[in-house]
Amino acid sequence: MSETLDNPNNTPVIKCESVYKIFGNNALKLLENSNGQVDAKTFQEAGCIVGVNNASFGVNKGEMMVVMGLSGSGKSTLLRCISRLTDATAGKIFIDGEDLLSMNSKQLIELRRNKMGMVFQSFALLPHKTVIENIAFPLQVKGTNTRDSMAKALEMVELVGLKGRENYFPRELSGGQQQRVGIARSLAVEPDIWFLDEPFSALDPLIRKGKIFPLSWASKNLSMCKLKTLGVWKALL
Repeated sequence: MSETLDNPNNTPVIKCESVYKIFGNNALKLLENSNGQVDAKTFQEAGCIVGVNNASFGVNKGEMMVVMGLSGSGKSTLLRCISRLTDATAGKIFIDGEDLLSMNSKQLIELRRNKMGMVFQSFALLPHKTVIENIAFPLQVKGTNTRDSMAKALEMVELVGLKGRENYFPRELSGGQQQRVGIARSLAVEPDIWFLDEPFSALDPLIRKGKIFPLSWASKNLSMCKLKTLGVWKALL
């Protein structure tokens, strides 16, 4: 499902062509022998698990694409392939026309640092840093001075409804509050590409409805493309 919010041109920010991710020692050989016709059951019998099966799509600037499916269907794996936290088994992935799979480690670091914001299911907060320090951290990595990074982080704290808890450590927060810190941290860098892996999964339904506002804020204030995963049952709430 793709929603166009502001699309001045048709050049994809993200483009995937026949992307596969198959886990297992014989994954590449099995894929080559299958001629692209992957049957998950057959691969499983051969000791491999199919995570992503022939994904082809493009996401333009200003668009939001939602990847929806059951638990274990490969939604998170697809996002990890596009951010190259996991290497795809086969296929092509382009970010702003650049071949993601040919980038070296330095190029990947620069790409993630300057263009991508990510919200993880596991939150991935730094336990020894406070809420505001966690949010400011990616800005400081980019070279923003402490004063400006903290000011921006405080703005994000207020955006996700955590004012008054900016000096708490992650262990002092509930799961839903930790998830909001992750959302705030990912938005602080004003990314060109925003990856959201079930970003409201830890929030209660009533709170979740109120926390959709970061998406609205991002749409109004940032020109980005968004790729979001969503479990089927959550989409029905």
